[in-house]
Amino acid sequence: MSEGYDPRDVRVGTTDVRVGPTDFRVGSTDVCVGSTDCRVGSTDVCVGVIGVGHLAGYLVEGLRRASPDVKIVLSPRNVERSAKLAARFGARVASNNQAVVDAADVILVTTRPGDALGACKEVSFRPDQTVISAAAGLPLKSLKPVVAPATAARAMPISCAAINESPTLIYPDIPEACALFELLGQVHVLPDESRFTPASAIAAFYGWVYALLDKTVAWTEQAGVPPETARSLVLETVRGAADMALAQPDQELSAMLDALATPGGITERGLRVLHERQGLAAWTEALDAALDRMRGES
Repeated sequence: MSEGYDPRDVRVGTTDVRVGPTDFRVGSTDVCVGSTDCRVGSTDVCVGVIGVGHLAGYLVEGLRRASPDVKIVLSPRNVERSAKLAARFGARVASNNQAVVDAADVILVTTRPGDALGACKEVSFRPDQTVISAAAGLPLKSLKPVVAPATAARAMPISCAAINESPTLIYPDIPEACALFELLGQVHVLPDESRFTPASAIAAFYGWVYALLDKTVAWTEQAGVPPETARSLVLETVRGAADMALAQPDQELSAMLDALATPGGITERGLRVLHERQGLAAWTEALDAALDRMRGES
């Protein structure tokens, strides 16, 4: 059991996760994927983290929630933040990045995108390791040479990894990468890298959702609804819509909307305003802008 961590804080929605044809148990000592004997989440596997910014904090929290016993070793570059994460989640701070790599079986590179290659070039990896980059816009062809002879993969998690609810993009289909991020939510393995960047733009959309929520909660409060009720009402409404759509995967979202937007009703009236003001079109324009930024076009 990791020191400084109370297992009573652990909450995982399910204890049985399926990756392809193989079952593994979150937080157990016999997690295995395929024939690689990858025990992500067990006491004999170590996850190293290079780059201890906000994303690293979310990932470390989620890993600890999913598996109280997994070993986590942190980069010391941000001494104060590393120390806080280590104390809160029972991790260990290494003396330098090479010490992180030397201790780890799986290495998460969560630096700023511009710093990822430089951080990897400074250290030496082993053939039995998997290096997973969460740096947006960093192609595999650039990552592979600097982490060789380790196996390279890309991932795009979001902050709700902290509560084990992150939909995470993975490329390519590396068992160790999939097993790790299955601990943090739903994994989506892409068939080719050309689709990774446009799919990653949804991580920006995730951030914008908070802006929409904030604006809607503020309006609800101004309309006279008590603040605590307004916040819960808005968040539960959005969660309900998402859960409803997820529960009906064969149902077109447009058809679900049509069923709600009855002629003359409040949903139909509000949609008319959104269309008149180009409110929905602005969201696709924002996605285009995010994609251009990720491709280095703006």
